Amino acid sequence: MTNIKKITRSRVAYHIIFWVIAFTFWLFTMFVASNFKNILRLEPVLMTFVFNLCFAVAVYFNLLVLIPALFKKQKFFLYSIALLACISLSAFFIDFLLVYPLGQFVQGDQYFGKLTFVVWFNFAFFTFIYVGVTSFLSLMRELFMLQTISFQLKDIEKEKLEAELKALKAQINPHFLFNTLNNIYSLTLDKSDKAPNLVLKLSDLMRYILYDCNDRYVLLEKELEFIRNYLELQIIRLDDRIPVKMVVKGDTARYKIAPLLFEPLIENAFKHGAYGRNNEGFVNILFDFEDKNNIELSIENRSEGEWTKERENNSGIGIKNVIRRLELLYPDKHRLEIKDENNLYKVTLQIDLSEPN
Repeated sequence: MTNIKKITRSRVAYHIIFWVIAFTFWLFTMFVASNFKNILRLEPVLMTFVFNLCFAVAVYFNLLVLIPALFKKQKFFLYSIALLACISLSAFFIDFLLVYPLGQFVQGDQYFGKLTFVVWFNFAFFTFIYVGVTSFLSLMRELFMLQTISFQLKDIEKEKLEAELKALKAQINPHFLFNTLNNIYSLTLDKSDKAPNLVLKLSDLMRYILYDCNDRYVLLEKELEFIRNYLELQIIRLDDRIPVKMVVKGDTARYKIAPLLFEPLIENAFKHGAYGRNNEGFVNILFDFEDKNNIELSIENRSEGEWTKERENNSGIGIKNVIRRLELLYPDKHRLEIKDENNLYKVTLQIDLSEPN
């Protein structure tokens, strides 16, 4: 509310300054035209007041009525006709007021003492100048305000995007930690010797999550190192009961990627592929960076029909989280495909990194 009052006061002040300058200009012109003979007389002041009063009526009628009602609604032909009529009437009233109400002050004046086309045309020209200048200033001000609002909306949208991304990434961390701690807890119940190694691996992973994932993008090599450590943790936990294979093709040094983008997909693969009725699971992971500026992740694991679907329904926020982050970070530059057929669950993710986001 305070900002609105400030803007209103500043606009009123600008308008007052404009008309004070205009009045002073015309008054000075009148004195110069008479070689300053009328400097102590009332006629120049009254005539200047009439000029500016009629100019002001035309200006504000255009700004407050014609532009909102016609110009902004793209009724340009009607606006042109109405504006010409407004200018013509303004010039006529100036001429009329100078001849009749103020006739006694301009008697014998060869220019202002009678109604003529030349006088009307000159006042119409000056009215057009006033209307044109004020219309330009008004439209420029609105354009500036629209740009300011647009920048503010972009900033708000950016802040909203950042907040949502942080919230999504924050969901991953406890989600991942919760599942891993459950695994460690199971091993401690069995008094397994693997528990200490799992704790150390988890410590390395959490260090990466807490300290290296604060930026929107991280080096791809660091993300792959995190994935390798995660796989080692899973292999230790599963005691090599299932085959786990990870292959990386191509050069990864020049890329950056959103942190923790792949982890939910890989974790999901272990949920499906590491368990099953016959313990015949497997997890195959392929990172392909051979296609310039494009990356492709392919994950395959065993699927067991209804049993796998039931686990997928209870898998939590992982996949949905990835889908939302992809929409925010790589709009129209990614493709995520999930297939579950013939006892094979396959996830394919392609991301175009041709331009920085």
